[in-house]
Amino acid sequence: MPAMRHLGLAVLALALATAPAAGVGLGPLAKSGITDGPRKAFYLTLINPYPTATAFRAYAVGERDETAQPRVTIFPGETTLGGNANRRLLVIADDLAAGETYAFRVCAERAEPSEGLIHARVCSHLAARRLPAA
Repeated sequence: MPAMRHLGLAVLALALATAPAAGVGLGPLAKSGITDGPRKAFYLTLINPYPTATAFRAYAVGERDETAQPRVTIFPGETTLGGNANRRLLVIADDLAAGETYAFRVCAERAEPSEGLIHARVCSHLAARRLPAA
């Protein structure tokens, strides 16, 4: 019986430790668009699931790696959201060449690392395509 009690306590501790894993929300998780100019803008929604105000940061990385994307600007890149609040982010992909499809990810996470082992982050996959020159 003592082994069952320890197992139950271990399961409870694990459940409590993983509860903050929903540390940020970002949507939609995939979006694409077409433009006839050198820029394409997207709106994403950043969500704070915590009951208190929390600081978040958003940044752009490569489609399949962690390479920073200097062609992408995010407004605001850092923000503090009230408890259970959300905010729209403006994402602008720049310097699109005629006929180019530019794919990247925008990721969001808590600005200050949380205590514990879990680093909660969510990424949205975006693709901007510029029409070929006429």
